[in-house]
Amino acid sequence: MISAGRGGSIVSSSSSAAIMGGLASHAYTLTKGAILGITRSAACELGVHGIRVNCVSPHGIPSEMLVKSYQEYLGKPNMTIEEVSDIIGREGSLLSGRCGSFEDVAQAVLFLASDEAGYITGHNLVVDGGFTSASVEMSSFYSDK
Repeated sequence: MISAGRGGSIVSSSSSAAIMGGLASHAYTLTKGAILGITRSAACELGVHGIRVNCVSPHGIPSEMLVKSYQEYLGKPNMTIEEVSDIIGREGSLLSGRCGSFEDVAQAVLFLASDEAGYITGHNLVVDGGFTSASVEMSSFYSDK
């Protein structure tokens, strides 16, 4: 990208575990936190070449890895993606009943890679249904009774 002289965009992938404690193992949390650090550092280094460097941090996307973790944690080896998605929609999102999807993450990456994000660099776009912004447990205060 530097030698081409046309700028560009790099988008890395981290996790909500990098910004909020207790969501994953120490090793996973550490590596995802390192991705945030290198994203910011690379944004500083590459910005002078017109190269933007950003990161996407998903939470609660029902991947194979997350489903396996739920199966092990809850002791339910036959738990399905749909069941995990329901739990995330109830307990892991401010958007009641809404679980994140791979498409949600892909759209965030596409935005950051696009010209529409031309003045965004060194940013971590958290795709989490608001989970890391506020306590999901307190959301009942805001619902109609």
